[in-house]
Formats: sequence, C-alpha cells, structure tokens
Amino acid sequence: MSEEIKLFVQYQPEAEETQREAPAWPDGADGLVINPCGCTPERLGNLAFETALLLGGDPGRDVEWCEDGERGRWICDQGLEATARLRERWPDLHWVPQLTVFKPETSYRFSGPAVGEGFSFYMPDTAAIQGWRVSDGDVLLSEAVTRAAELGFDSLWLHSEAAEARAKGLDLEVLDKVRGGPLSIWLSGGASKLKYLQNLARAGGASAVVVGEALARESGMERLKQALIPHVPLQQVPIRIGRGDAPAGAV
Repeated sequence: MSEEIKLFVQYQPEAEETQREAPAWPDGADGLVINPCGCTPERLGNLAFETALLLGGDPGRDVEWCEDGERGRWICDQGLEATARLRERWPDLHWVPQLTVFKPETSYRFSGPAVGEGFSFYMPDTAAIQGWRVSDGDVLLSEAVTRAAELGFDSLWLHSEAAEARAKGLDLEVLDKVRGGPLSIWLSGGASKLKYLQNLARAGGASAVVVGEALARESGMERLKQALIPHVPLQQVPIRIGRGDAPAGAV
C-alpha cells in the first residue's frame, strides 16, 4: 500500500490580516508554508496543523519560531551546501533544502566539418538525454539526491517552475528518478486542480505535496486530503463450488 501523502498548503496573510486571528480555511492541513517574517506562531494558534514550513526564514530574526521548534521546519532554497551551513550554525533546528528541478529541452548541434568524404550530422545535446537536473549547481537530480543523503538530510523539497507555469499537473516523472531512495520527497509545482492530486496518489513516491492557496480555498482541506488517498481497484475473487453444490443458476 502507498505511504500517506501529507498535504502542505501555502499560506501568507494579507497585510490587513496580520493583526487578526488566522482564517479557518487552512485548518486541518498537515503543514503550512509561510514567510515567518510576516506570520507569528501566536497568530496561527487557532489552527490545527502539524508542521510550519518556514520558507526563507532567518533564525536570528525569527526568534519566536525558534522557540516553537517542535513543529517548525526551516526551508532553505539556496542549495544543499548552503542549507548544511545553516544547520551547522543552528543545529537544534530542523532544516530541509528546497531545490528547483528542470528537464533540459532536447536540442541538436551540427557535428562540424566532416573528415575526408564522411558526412556531417546533427547530434543531440547529451544534457537533455540524461534527463532531470537541479538548479543547484546544474547537476543531475540523482546526484543531488545522493548528495543530500550524504549531508544527512531526511527530506528534500523538489519544485518544478515549468509545471507551476503550465498549471496542468505535477511533474510526476521526477518521482520515477528518486523512487525508493533514502529521502522523503516533497513535490510542488502544477497542482492546480483536485485531479492532479489524485494522479499523484495513484503514482505514489512522494511523502508530501505542496499546493497553492487558491486551490486550498476553493476545495477545502477535506476534499484535498481525500484526493490524496490512493483508491485500490476491486479485484475479482473466484468462488469455488463444492462437489455437492449446484452450479449458479441451477434449480
């Protein structure tokens, strides 16, 4: 059976809301992605959620979140090595790197002048053939995952800007490249409709998905969580007829 996929929701209060209690719509999310500079733990006190994902947080500035260390996850989008350095500086905090993934478009280049009477031809770019890469050092995704595990991280957030721009579903192919690895993978980018979460549930391979505020407000937490439950198809079970039993339909 597929592992449970946690639901993380992006949440940022409007300027006029910052002094008021948080609205009820994010209630029930497994985690909220927030900018800790504009949102305090006290303000979210009325909401039931497990984890605060502090994107771009600075422990030296966001002291209130340091004190709420049990449910805080500090997200760094500056690369694996930068995240590791922050962890060395604040070892008591839970750090998670966020990497941008992309797949180079296939391009071709002319092989150059032929030797003798040979033919010149177009050659595909090997970077596109090798597949998914990350913006952190422009290395292969598989290499980045290996490096993240070597650095001792337990989770890795993979974000696809291309999928986010298309808004036509998550890049599920990314999960095929990291499936069965040592890290919990969080995936984001492109989850604009409920059906895309259902597709993720069928594919499996992710520990969490990050969705935008618009979809969360439109659908509600209950429907989003239901969409992430994989539905196991019914299986036909043969029924054996005993020696003394009449065949079905016989009198």
